[in-house]
Amino acid sequence: MNYEDARFGMLLILIFDGKKRIRTTQKALSEKIGLSQQSISRILRELEAQGIIYRIVEGKGEYLEITEKGLKLVETLWSKAESIVKEEKDVLILEGEIVEGLGEGRFYIKLPYYSKKIQELVGFVPYPGTLNVRLNGESVLKRAFLNPEKGLRIEGFRNEERYYGGATLFPVKVNGYERAAIIIPDRTSHEKDIIEIVAPDYLRGELGLKNGSKVVLEVKTKSVGQ
Repeated sequence: MNYEDARFGMLLILIFDGKKRIRTTQKALSEKIGLSQQSISRILRELEAQGIIYRIVEGKGEYLEITEKGLKLVETLWSKAESIVKEEKDVLILEGEIVEGLGEGRFYIKLPYYSKKIQELVGFVPYPGTLNVRLNGESVLKRAFLNPEKGLRIEGFRNEERYYGGATLFPVKVNGYERAAIIIPDRTSHEKDIIEIVAPDYLRGELGLKNGSKVVLEVKTKSVGQ
């Protein structure tokens, strides 16, 4: 779809407002869309000349109907818009800065059970440690949308010594770096504004990060296979 097709599609949406055929006046369309009557007249002539609408002038009013060509333009435009909306619904943008960790992540990620589960769920063997990000601003509130039901679950397990809790994974891009995942343990010593990230690489080195570095996280909130 090129610019002209997109422009025609948007004009049809504005003019017809969800209908295929209407009776109206150029004055009414001018007030509705916010353009001058001269502009409305020019647009209608252009749409008619392109075979995008049928047009019959009746006295001071007009009968307008979208042609099959016009309908295809609207359908294509809607499909593209729907794709954008769908993608955005499945992505949560969080912002924060790098902080020093407590060392807990390194201990747990080194355990074969967790390392294996991470590889099975997100497709990489994690570096033995986590990148810690302190969320800021509205991102602290948006963290609540990281619902375990939308994530990839690692169930807890018990060995001869103790019980190890479960966790939830969310695939994430870190400053554009794609092979990473937020890991949210069921039990943690961190405050709610701290999140941990696993990746196959040492992200501080890979991305040139240090304490205080700003990061943008694009979180995929829709589980694989849903």
